[in-house]
Amino acid sequence: MRKVHLIAIFLVSACCAFAQQVETSRFEVERWSKNQDCHFVSFGDQGGMMVTATDKANEQKEQLWNFITLDTSLYDLKSDLIPLPEKLTLFDAKSSDRWAAFVFVNEKKQRSDSVAFWVVTYQCVEQKFNTFFGLLPEQSTLQSIALIDGTLMLSVNGREGNGFLSQYNLDNHSQRTITPAINNDYVLFQLAVVPESKEFVLAVREFVEKHYKATNFFVYSRNGVLLQSHRFENSENAGLGRMCFTFDKAHRLTVLATLERETNRKVTAEGMAEDFSREAVGITWIKFTAGEPLAKTYLFKNLPDIDEALTSGDRLRVKEELLRMQKGKKKEKGEIAFQFYTPRLVEFGGNQVFVAEAFQPVFHTETRMEYGYYGFYGTYPVTYTIFDGYDFFSEILLAFDDEGELKWHNTLRFENDLCEELSAHAVEAVAHGELVVSSPSRNTLRYEVFDIDGARLLTQQTMPMDFLYRTDSFDDEYDASISPWYGDRFLVHGCQIVQNPALRNTRRTVFYVQKIQYE
Repeated sequence: MRKVHLIAIFLVSACCAFAQQVETSRFEVERWSKNQDCHFVSFGDQGGMMVTATDKANEQKEQLWNFITLDTSLYDLKSDLIPLPEKLTLFDAKSSDRWAAFVFVNEKKQRSDSVAFWVVTYQCVEQKFNTFFGLLPEQSTLQSIALIDGTLMLSVNGREGNGFLSQYNLDNHSQRTITPAINNDYVLFQLAVVPESKEFVLAVREFVEKHYKATNFFVYSRNGVLLQSHRFENSENAGLGRMCFTFDKAHRLTVLATLERETNRKVTAEGMAEDFSREAVGITWIKFTAGEPLAKTYLFKNLPDIDEALTSGDRLRVKEELLRMQKGKKKEKGEIAFQFYTPRLVEFGGNQVFVAEAFQPVFHTETRMEYGYYGFYGTYPVTYTIFDGYDFFSEILLAFDDEGELKWHNTLRFENDLCEELSAHAVEAVAHGELVVSSPSRNTLRYEVFDIDGARLLTQQTMPMDFLYRTDSFDDEYDASISPWYGDRFLVHGCQIVQNPALRNTRRTVFYVQKIQYE
């Protein structure tokens, strides 16, 4: 008994030591508009770059964007002002060891013969910028971007689907178009990079007479050469949702995807591409071999203790269904379903850990009295439904081995403030043989630690983060998130309102990035 007690103390002490913050760096940029864009990309152990719109313009009335190069201690090395057309938003940004690419689009879509976009690239070694302009077909939609070394890939969907990839070689400034070979109608659904093999994986939803029938997978080299092509047909009442990709030792494509219930109703191309409202009822593991693909499905309703990840309202609904089953009023247990944001994949302990953040949109209703025409018809109540934001209430972790067997699963909860836009709120990383899951909120970092068997070593821990000045104090925060940087270092970023009575401007609103390092 004493031996077990000492081991428990050692584990707790080791975890506490691991979670110590040994160095903190912070960089701030003034936020002058609610619609102002800000983004950070990582160059690994070479630092990173923060990009934000400014309130300045040049003589040609082009808006100036500030590209700020930072070192690994978040010291400002240099700032470059690059002019771009007015009313642009930063669609997305990607980085690799040698390049960074920032893609901009118009704030509002305009009816024209083509859709314009702008790309700013940065060569990390030579520290040089380049800007080029591109056109997409009429009423098309830029779906996503991906970057490997000097190859930038843009996935584009047409008005009725049938999209294509636009590949840019940033080294020699060449461009080519890649069209998937599919006989039926299709929609480009997800484009991803597998860093270990430096290859692109494209998932394409195939549909017949506006019914989602199958998912096609294409593996491309960084030069745009098609290396693999696979097709996975939907089951009778379920289809694949958001996905993660990896390769085994034999370079066979493995897909881990959420499972969504399908109906016989017809769907539009736009709905198939960007519908985050669909609920996942399980996880499907797929490996493509020379013969038939190997596939295993795990429904949430069959996993023990998965109801702990539900909201209190959904948990009550599940209990009521169980009571009705016990009374013989219902023959089959109802589904347990989640709305998931883009999942992530972490290699830990010889397993692939599939991580997905569950969220739900939150609304409230207000009733107001409206008056009739010139007041002659009295007053009448009108009820409005108002969107409050997205509540990211839970995170689910499922570990699969190389044969698709579910080795363990666990859940954790981070009480997050409502956010206006969908974005990742947590990050997972392996350090010192343990899996750490972290999430920031209100200038505090929350984290939990799991061992190789998926057991929680600690209850949720919290750690306050430092400010830029010692006399700063926290006022408010918006859209805080965390992302991996390099090694055991992470970056927390978002927007904060900070109070400081020792400064002339006692209240400041800033975009910030903050370095967190563990030992």
